[in-house]
Amino acid sequence: MAERLGLAGEAAQAYARDIVAADFGLAGDAAIIARAAEELAKRGATIDAARLRAELERCAAEAKRQIGAAP
Repeated sequence: MAERLGLAGEAAQAYARDIVAADFGLAGDAAIIARAAEELAKRGATIDAARLRAELERCAAEAKRQIGAAP
């Protein structure tokens, strides 16, 4: 998402932290998907919820893989 929003470096990391924090809210994945869709729409890009959910699941699997690979 950060890349699609044109964010890099610290701005991308800060965005990622914000998104992870949203996951701890009341709505979980639905809140993340809604926020991502809203921010993309503000910038004129549209991605359907199914694709956002698939990307979220892909990223979660990658994060789990990386954590599992950590020493």
